[in-house]
Parts: sequence; C-alpha cells; structure tokens
Amino acid sequence: MNVSVDMKKPQHSTPTSEYDVVVVGAGPYGLSTAAHLQGRGLKVAIFGKPLKLWREHMPKGMLLRSYWWATNLSDPEKKYGLEQYFQAEGQHESDPFLIETFIDYGLWFQKHAVPHVDETYVKTIERKEGQFLVTLVDGRVVRAPAVVMAPGLNYYVYRPAEYDHMPDELVSHTGDHPSFDRFAGKHVVVIGGG
Repeated sequence: MNVSVDMKKPQHSTPTSEYDVVVVGAGPYGLSTAAHLQGRGLKVAIFGKPLKLWREHMPKGMLLRSYWWATNLSDPEKKYGLEQYFQAEGQHESDPFLIETFIDYGLWFQKHAVPHVDETYVKTIERKEGQFLVTLVDGRVVRAPAVVMAPGLNYYVYRPAEYDHMPDELVSHTGDHPSFDRFAGKHVVVIGGG
C-alpha cells in the first residue's frame, strides 16, 4: 500500500463513492473502530480480510496471554462482547484462552457488528483538496475526509538486516509459521523477546 499526500496526478476516470470515514484493516482494532463510527451514524467503508493475521499467521492451538474477559472487541452498545458470544454459541468462558476461540469470536463480531466489510485491499491513499482518495486494487476509488489506519502487525514485522544474506529456510519470522511442526527435532535459535 502506498500513501501520498497532496500529489499532483491525472484526474481519476473511475466513479468515486463517498464516505464519512474509511477504515483500512479488518482486524480487532479496525472492526471495533468501524463499529463505533457506525454507531455514531457515520457512513463507513472498511477494507480488509477479517482477522486475516490471526487466521493465517498465528500458530494453531496458541494460548492468548490475555484473560478471556479482557479480550473483547468493542461496539458502542456493548452487544457483541465475548460474554454475549459465549451465550449465543452455547460455550463457556475459560482461561487459558485459545486462539481458535478468539478467531471464531472475532468473525462472529464482524458478522453482527460490521457486516459490510469489503475484502478488497487498498492500493493507494492520496490527499487531495481536503479529502482522501482511496484507490483499491480492483481500480475502484472511494473518497472520505478521514481515513483510519488499522492494517495490523504484519505491516510492522521487523527482520534484522544482519540476516538478509541467509536463506529463508534458515531465517524466518514467527508470523511466517501458523504451525511449528517443521521445527520438530531441530535446534532452533529464537532472536527477540516480543
């Protein structure tokens, strides 16, 4: 995704949709933000694949460090918290809290609180005449006076340059491995403390 401010570019010939706010990212923060903005009566567009980082880049069977009661997504009427999810799905609260339960809850929250997520990715964001022009990878353009960036942690992965010369088979980031099975029986060095 590219972000540019006040760039001089040719006029877009693609029809533009108007929104009060565009939210980029459909993880926990993006979904919660969109729910609150919609709760204020704003016309909101939200782009991204719901909980993609959690579904595709976290180890299966992982236990969350937070307690279940501290792991809620947020909506303005407090109708879609974890307690309501457990009641609706006939489940019981438990600690430690499994990532699969959190993912299921997050998708349930999205379905009920922010049902109109557009899974198209954002290509560019430009500032023009007091508005943001958000161009999607499919060529559509949307306009809004405000953009909320909630792209998730995958955009901020740190890979030390000292290891760039090493092959991918030897150096990787934990986010590259939804399963650690490939490391069974091997000696592994973990660098970092996050």
